[in-house]
Amino acid sequence: MRTRILTLIALCSLLAHFVLAQQATSAQKKYKPGDTFKECADCPEMVVIPTGTFTMGSPPNEVGRLEVEGPQKNITIKQLAVGKYDVILAQWKSFVKATHRSIVAGCAFSGFKDTGRKDWDANPEASWQHLGFPQDSTHPVVCITWNDAKDYVKWLSAKTGNTYRLLTEAEWEYAARAGTTTPYPWGSVASHEFANYGADAGWQGIAIGRDQWHYTSPVGSFPPNAFGLYDMQGNVLQYVEDCFSSTVSELPADGSAYQADVVLTMTGRFSFMNGKKSCESRIVRGGDWGDPPHMLRSGFRNWAPGRGFTIDNYRSGGVGFRVAREL
Repeated sequence: MRTRILTLIALCSLLAHFVLAQQATSAQKKYKPGDTFKECADCPEMVVIPTGTFTMGSPPNEVGRLEVEGPQKNITIKQLAVGKYDVILAQWKSFVKATHRSIVAGCAFSGFKDTGRKDWDANPEASWQHLGFPQDSTHPVVCITWNDAKDYVKWLSAKTGNTYRLLTEAEWEYAARAGTTTPYPWGSVASHEFANYGADAGWQGIAIGRDQWHYTSPVGSFPPNAFGLYDMQGNVLQYVEDCFSSTVSELPADGSAYQADVVLTMTGRFSFMNGKKSCESRIVRGGDWGDPPHMLRSGFRNWAPGRGFTIDNYRSGGVGFRVAREL
């Protein structure tokens, strides 16, 4: 009996050393731009994007530009890997199962409609698994909070032994532009042939051309950008790491996240944010299935939470996330 126990201990030790060696090999591997990898069966597939310097923000003459999209600034991005797709429902379910995470309802912009509630109000029926619109395992997960997304990347880091995180806002725009300077990565005009987004007015989904979904679509339903990333524009907005900043010029030139928690002083349409702390809001990027076309522009800056929510309880049927992995 004692011999069997010692043999079992030895086997467990060998297995542990093998796993650590595999993780170390993965961490030390030299990646080149365009490489793809996936570190476990239910992990997101990652694409290595190149290092580079780009001009962040929108030029003053871009149609639909808001004052928070400028002034433009040159920012350098180091090499990293970015999720080829938004985190999908199947991957989220693996996380929920592994962590025994409770499901919390109360989600804005769901598919549930009633006469006493606006789309942007929290619907008490709606959660990520009960949206009021159809989703399968290949659709992006939505109706989660920014903190939920942060917990997911912590879990993924522990699972793989490598550092996963949310993208910074600068990394997101660099990855979305993929070397372009036009309003959209495919050109100057929005097109339902390249993204799932809403009608020209009214904040509602529309099915036209390649875009056959009023709500979320399966990831990868539209062509990738030049970096090999799918759905950077449209389908769902994506949480990033940054606190809200009133101008692009405030963002760090090294591409890191803006984390200054300061009292905001805003003007015009943003005056409702006066007196709030910048880290009470987090940036979301990319536009979603119900947004009008100008909100899909690479330089368009958006934020969460919506009015009446806090960043801790804001859930929306139009907001998900994708992950980054440090190399």
